Amino acid sequence: MIDTAVSTPVLKAVNLSPLRIPEIQRDPLAFLQRNAATHGDFIHYPLGLWEVYQLNHPALVEHVLVTNQRNYSKNTVQYNTLAKITGRGLLTSDGRFWRRQRRMIQPAFHRQKVLGWGQTMLTATQKMLHRWEPVAQSGQPLDIDEEMMAVTLEIIGQALLGINLEADAAELAQAVLTMLDYVVYRSQRPIVLPLAIPTPRNRRFRVGLKKLDALIDRAITDHQQGRGNPDDILSHMLAATDRETGEAMNRAELRDELITLIVAGHETAASALTWLFYLLAQHPEVESELVAEIDAVLNGRLPTTDDLPNLPTVARAIAEALRLYPPAWVITRRAIEADTLLGEPIPANALIIMSPYTSHRHPAFWERPDAFYPDHFLPEAEKARPRYAYFPFGGGARLCIGDQFARVEMALVVTAVLQKYRLKLLPNHPVVPDPLVTIRPKHGLMMTIQKR
Repeated sequence: MIDTAVSTPVLKAVNLSPLRIPEIQRDPLAFLQRNAATHGDFIHYPLGLWEVYQLNHPALVEHVLVTNQRNYSKNTVQYNTLAKITGRGLLTSDGRFWRRQRRMIQPAFHRQKVLGWGQTMLTATQKMLHRWEPVAQSGQPLDIDEEMMAVTLEIIGQALLGINLEADAAELAQAVLTMLDYVVYRSQRPIVLPLAIPTPRNRRFRVGLKKLDALIDRAITDHQQGRGNPDDILSHMLAATDRETGEAMNRAELRDELITLIVAGHETAASALTWLFYLLAQHPEVESELVAEIDAVLNGRLPTTDDLPNLPTVARAIAEALRLYPPAWVITRRAIEADTLLGEPIPANALIIMSPYTSHRHPAFWERPDAFYPDHFLPEAEKARPRYAYFPFGGGARLCIGDQFARVEMALVVTAVLQKYRLKLLPNHPVVPDPLVTIRPKHGLMMTIQKR
């Protein structure tokens, strides 16, 4: 049982000596975990020019993300570097501009709208499964990380832009990964050469960004000239106006939001699906439970979004994969003005670090914190936990706009895959979590697929 005696946060911040950046660069996940295990829930340490506060308790996370959220901005290295790709879209913007953009885009992600994309999600998945047939017969392994990147990119291309990206999925997915890897490289180094200097890394970044910009520019032009899908998300964004000013988004604002949704909307779902298939392969008893539920509910037919409420075991497995390997493994904020947490002063400009990866393993709130245990998400277990013991999509007003889209997408993909195939990890293949912008397997995820 959970020891509730340790569920109260440390009442005084632990102050650590200045840390060297290389210590964090070597293994940031281990660094955050070690801090939490050794020093508790509220840790302060100088890091270069920053006063850093690592928060590991739900009450502290809730204060920053919800209770006093307006005092904590995204003006941090993490988001400013990501803005090199996305511009000032929903993920990286703040304040009044962010609120305006969120109001205009939110209706396109209403749950009923998301459910309406179920057939698109399933069609892309069925195409992928068809491509797998000769691979299954040959016994050759597949990189499931690459497969999930491709299928989620195809889904977001159709739903967001009304474009079939099947032929270009591999190239575009690689372009996105190249740009995200650049973001990680840049955020880990205090001094980097400007993008204008044609180093190999800078050239790769600029080529990838050019491809993505060209795709977005073409999609906007097609829609403006009446050649787009009137039901896709871009069509909604073009028609949306700000209720306070009556203004529509200009082309630059559309570009930033679309790139944000492409980058965040496919890479995060792909990461979560990859880790889910890895975990199921490691736990065949859970996989068998999912398959039994799927077979009982569907009786051999393809799933639809109407079936999802009747697949609670699938939903719990997805939630548990997001607990152990949350794509957004770290969330940062900057204190705009001085604040107080548990009686401790937080100075203006302090850097706040919250790690779902670490908080999701807090022994006070999880019966088996390091194990793949979907029963963590039984209704009675969820009711017993504080709200912000679990925040894979952030929280408060800044809750990821695509969280429902991702959950529906993951449920349909994993259900359709398990109906047809069993995935097994290639023997001796190393699986090492690599904390980039999302957590991805460092060496890919090589698996063999067997027909059921």
